Amino acid sequence: MEKYSLEERQLLILDLLASHHKVMAADLAPQLGTTEATIRRDLRHLADEGRCKRIHGGAISLSPQTSTLTERSKNQVNEKQALALAALKIIKKDQLIFLDASSTHLSLAVLLPEQLGLTVVTNSPAIAVRLLERKGIRTVLIGGELDYMVGGAVDITAAESINKFRFDLCFLGVCAWSSDLGFSAIHYQDSEFKRRVASRSGSLAVLCNDDKMESLASYPFLHSSELDYLICSRQDAVLMSHFEASGCTVITAG
Repeated sequence: MEKYSLEERQLLILDLLASHHKVMAADLAPQLGTTEATIRRDLRHLADEGRCKRIHGGAISLSPQTSTLTERSKNQVNEKQALALAALKIIKKDQLIFLDASSTHLSLAVLLPEQLGLTVVTNSPAIAVRLLERKGIRTVLIGGELDYMVGGAVDITAAESINKFRFDLCFLGVCAWSSDLGFSAIHYQDSEFKRRVASRSGSLAVLCNDDKMESLASYPFLHSSELDYLICSRQDAVLMSHFEASGCTVITAG
């Protein structure tokens, strides 16, 4: 007789996904008193219901549900503030910086030091408005059709505007990260825009909320090994080892 019923087993799997963001069938089978084949069927059923995303040998959490930039800026305010403060450590004098449309980058825009002679390029009107209050920072807002959900311009006009720059440091907004596929975005056009920005940047940085870790959105755009700086909330030795193995500097906020 199996240790748990079908309903109990799937609820336990969802609980483990909520706390660990990633589960593997080989680990779950002995833990839940059943076979790997049964666990794979459970994961397939949960994925079909939109409760998780299948990966080879297991499953990971879905990307947090998207919302507008204004709505996102009201969530996890303290965590985003801590990430923004930690990001100041990697900013140097006279840099040309790109700030991608992101609610966390709204917090960073307010904190950028004015005495360093920074020039900041952004595709987000909301970030540009914050930067207008910073007299010591030169601000460039690139044009294009504004995407309501992204909170900035990510169309072909915006992408072509990026060709005019070579950034010293780029802060890319992300919707999800998984150890298998790297960083991903919810919207296709946004993912292609991020690829273009990454190709024009000397160093790439990501400020990643904890709920985006070991989750997956539809459009991967950046492998973990391509990142130079990860600023995150989680103090996790396995996570740090994963990034540091490819030369990425991991900075823990808080």
